[in-house]
Amino acid sequence: MTIRIHAASRTRSMVLVVLTYQRLPKKARTRRSHRRQPKITMLVESTLLRKRTATSPPSTPRYDKTPPAPRRRDSSSLERRKSDVERPFILRVTAALFVLIVVIHVLCRYGRPPILRGDTLLLDPIEILSTVPVGFGLNLTKNLVGMKIFLDSRLVSSITNPTELSTNNDEHNFNFGTCDIKDHGENDTLVNHSFSLGQEVLDERKMTFLKPGNHVIDIQGRNDGGIVSLVQLALKVNSPPKLTLGSSSIRRSPYEKAYELALKEVGINIACNHFVAGSGWAQLWTRDTSYASELGAAFLHPQVVMKSLMDSVGVWKDGKKAWLQDTCSHFGGWPILSDAIVGVRGAWPLYLVTGDKEFLSWAFEVTENSLERAEEEAFDKVTGLFVGCSSFLESNSGYPEKYANEGDLVGKTKALSTNMLYYSGYKYASKMGRELGVVDESIRHFEEKARFLKATIQQRLWSSSLSNYAYFEDEHGFLINHTEGLGSALALLEFDDDDERNDMILSSTWVDEKYGIPCLWPQFNYSADVWEWKIARHYHNGRLWPFVQGYWAMAAAHHRRVDLFSGALKGLTALSQIGNTFAEFYNLNGTYPDGRRSQLWSAAGYLSMMYHGVFGIRLKEDGIRFSPMKPKNLFPAPTIELKELRIRSMILNIYLHGHGTSIVSFEVNHSQNNGAFIMSYETGIFDVDITMG
Repeated sequence: MTIRIHAASRTRSMVLVVLTYQRLPKKARTRRSHRRQPKITMLVESTLLRKRTATSPPSTPRYDKTPPAPRRRDSSSLERRKSDVERPFILRVTAALFVLIVVIHVLCRYGRPPILRGDTLLLDPIEILSTVPVGFGLNLTKNLVGMKIFLDSRLVSSITNPTELSTNNDEHNFNFGTCDIKDHGENDTLVNHSFSLGQEVLDERKMTFLKPGNHVIDIQGRNDGGIVSLVQLALKVNSPPKLTLGSSSIRRSPYEKAYELALKEVGINIACNHFVAGSGWAQLWTRDTSYASELGAAFLHPQVVMKSLMDSVGVWKDGKKAWLQDTCSHFGGWPILSDAIVGVRGAWPLYLVTGDKEFLSWAFEVTENSLERAEEEAFDKVTGLFVGCSSFLESNSGYPEKYANEGDLVGKTKALSTNMLYYSGYKYASKMGRELGVVDESIRHFEEKARFLKATIQQRLWSSSLSNYAYFEDEHGFLINHTEGLGSALALLEFDDDDERNDMILSSTWVDEKYGIPCLWPQFNYSADVWEWKIARHYHNGRLWPFVQGYWAMAAAHHRRVDLFSGALKGLTALSQIGNTFAEFYNLNGTYPDGRRSQLWSAAGYLSMMYHGVFGIRLKEDGIRFSPMKPKNLFPAPTIELKELRIRSMILNIYLHGHGTSIVSFEVNHSQNNGAFIMSYETGIFDVDITMG
């Protein structure tokens, strides 16, 4: 029997365990040590959202230990003392009977746990980071009349004739929990999505969650002869990164609440070791996963990000794998939509978090192939820019009316955000190669192409009238005088040596004072007789997208604009309080469609504000640099904390003292560190004390 066990994380990671167990002839199973060992592949991850419970004060002693004053012993006092002695005994007996009744009821209600016997396969304990909902993918090679799944000796699922539920009579596939997959595409062609769920969104109410602590999962199969197999998996669930902003337990900071909500909503979008985009988009998307990885999900769920990215590829030609292109109904797919290179923006930060060279080598090859494909099929040699739709603004609502459902026409435009992605593609491909020790002509070509593309973007897409980069260049070579929030943020992050223009971008970009930056501005005007716009007007046309706000806040923090960063943080915190969710997008008045709640990249955008903005974490190839900012109007407490953040082989406890944007003192484990830097090869627990001024 081959069993694939998946546990998808609720707020900070996931587990994938693949077991191959082969039953041997009876003579070969006389001793457990003689049985063939299972082949085990494990992906360990997680995320959690649990309120920290305050430690209960010590209970008050039931009796005063001070000896009583001498008193006269009469018959009535003796009777009272006898009664006092008997009463606790009666209470204890009553309580014991009550507990016994409850235990009997639970056993009758949920079933008894399986009894461990000779055919039990015991796995080594697995340690994960946080609360997880359980999901299983089982490949049953036997005809079973029943199967039971126990969590901590509690029956969580009982299935009659599980092999009959399979559509494949040869393999008897059966899915349970978050692995209940309706459509799982193959990666042999450039298909739309390589993974999707059978429902619009994961329903938390139907999930079985693992809370922090030690757990045991037992899987028991039965045929007519009794128990035929039993697998036992031990799990230790740790806590996620904890954010403490100095608020009281009675009146907690809205930023703490929003942070915990973000942890939760990133986690609930993990299904069977994959990320899905969110409510209404229950598929694996290349861009959603990649942007979420860079914004913060790589800190929380590195193995889930890795699995998702490795499934976000397709075969281009001659067996070469390239990043998978997301598609849309209005304009189509590749090469009209040409932002598939976004995968590299998810892969590079994942490597910086994990240090996994094997994954880096795989991502480097995929990125090389993707750049080669784009140069052949999406590069305009006349202008020196890549053609195609703007990254993620792939609907009619994101373009002037003449482009409605005209994918071929959109495919002749050159968008700022997509070209910024190709610049980062060349840049990170070069960095990947050098990290892998590949120093040849191809690496130098990547660096040369990055410099050429940067110069072309700065020349052709800069608008003097906007004092900003234009949204896109149209099919005739004219600039559309609208700004694009994501593209502008990426330019601020990547072209950080162009101080004059960066100051102009930061000053000229329109930002709503209450909620933040729109995805494009100003909004497009459409004719009233175009019925389709009734829906499309509420999508990409100058709406507030939280993940874009996350990148804008990252850029503001990078350029030390505490005013813009504070506005972005306050705005997204306020939006999260509307309906207690991080929706896909919001109208300028804060409303949003109910079917677009709990979005992966929206929640990750908020995490970025804390990790990259407030605590100033900057991941480099050789280590971690810190550049925090702590506005007093947002965080008045003398000290705020981010604890148990895992990066490579380190666990960081970061304490931010004082207020301001400049580091006055930086200590690691109580030793002065003048560089505000920790090398990537370090291991262990590090207390990082940063004093701001």
